[in-house]
Amino acid sequence: MLLIVNVMFSNLPKFLILIILLINNTLTAQELWRESFEVPGKGIWGAENETIQSDFSGITKWWLNYSNVRLQNAGDYAKTVTTSGGRFEVADVDGEITWISEIIDISEYVKAEIKLNAAETGSNTNANNKYLKAFYKLDNSPEKPFAINSSNTGNWGSVVAEQKDLAGNQLQIIVKMANNYASDKVILDEVVVTVEEKPAEPILPGEVVINEVMFNPKENGSDYVEIYNNSAKTIDLKRLKLASRTDNLELTQIYQLTGSKQLFEPGGFLALTKDTAGVFSYFSIQCKTCFLQMEKFPSFNNDKDFVVLLDENLNVIDELHFTDKMHHPLLADEEGIALERVSFTESTNDFLNWHSAASVAGYGTPGYKNSQGEPFNSSKPEVTFSPESFSPDFDNYNDEYQISYKTTKPGCLANISIFDAAGRFVMKMANNEILGSEGIFTWNGEDETGQKQKLGVYVVLVEIFSLTGETWHFKNGVVLTGKL
Repeated sequence: MLLIVNVMFSNLPKFLILIILLINNTLTAQELWRESFEVPGKGIWGAENETIQSDFSGITKWWLNYSNVRLQNAGDYAKTVTTSGGRFEVADVDGEITWISEIIDISEYVKAEIKLNAAETGSNTNANNKYLKAFYKLDNSPEKPFAINSSNTGNWGSVVAEQKDLAGNQLQIIVKMANNYASDKVILDEVVVTVEEKPAEPILPGEVVINEVMFNPKENGSDYVEIYNNSAKTIDLKRLKLASRTDNLELTQIYQLTGSKQLFEPGGFLALTKDTAGVFSYFSIQCKTCFLQMEKFPSFNNDKDFVVLLDENLNVIDELHFTDKMHHPLLADEEGIALERVSFTESTNDFLNWHSAASVAGYGTPGYKNSQGEPFNSSKPEVTFSPESFSPDFDNYNDEYQISYKTTKPGCLANISIFDAAGRFVMKMANNEILGSEGIFTWNGEDETGQKQKLGVYVVLVEIFSLTGETWHFKNGVVLTGKL
């Protein structure tokens, strides 16, 4: 009676087989890989003079090792057929056929499980030379037999071979089959790998921080919030949400960053916005892939509001209570100017840890390193001048004069003036310009109207001052030359 039941099982419709294969899976399991052999005629078969014909076109998920196989005619084969909606059969093959899957990546999962349907049809004539044996390889280790129904020999009918609780990086499935009797079939079908997601490692407060905020964009511009991965972890952005708060501090406008898996690498910058076009049009973009256009984005007030970064369980990862008073006090208009974080280690809500983005950086650095970075150890700004002489003749040699700086603290401002050798004013290169932590000003030998200046010696005066009242002066002479 058992034999009859098993034989009947091998001919069940495919959807019933699928149910049987998955019946024991937990609700958290998900299918990672499957081969149902739905494309017929793929494999090997015999021909005249005992030559072997083959067709593997379009097959990428598996291959056959038939190096020690002999096939005498077209009725001898190891290939996919149309029976039962598609399956792999071995018939009248002298030698052992080995079916080998591609390498399956299971590195992001736990509890990988393999199931396959191993069946046979026929009589007792060939019982001792008919088998299907299932093995697996994990991370290039030696092959191991399945724990359940690995070795099937003779007239076993139909069983589900199974291996549970695998964990590693790479998985490969190997099935060895033999059958040298024409009236019998050895059948392989529905090879399925299911997995469970790895338990997500908690995202701790401070591991992702708010690094830059544009809350008062120019007309037709867009708000953005830049985040920074301040951890050593690769974090799935699908786990993060962006939100605000009401006046009574209740969370509101809670929006998932993305509905699909997207990895955020350590040390990475990412600008979140509702419309990238409203950011790209107003700022220098160094990394377009460092942007995420969210389907829904919180609406932030232009004077003060809350920016809240949450995990999937609505735990606060980082939070900024911003106000327009955090901008540089000498700014006449804060519209279109971003607030930048100075230090990743200092508190997000430390008023002194935020400054207006530097003018030389276009008043915003979405998607890359802030213009207002960590302070230098030196107590005095560094200013260097180069070259000693320049000739703006576009020959790619000393075509411009450069004033490079490194500031000691964020929020410094600069005035830069140029005079000729007689002390006459030529131009103002910087007028209360907000400086970043470092940057370069350049002079092309023209005045403010674009008129080229005479060849000769010029004097450059640089004044840098901080909000705490410190002032530093630098002076340099440069020769404007030209071709003889």
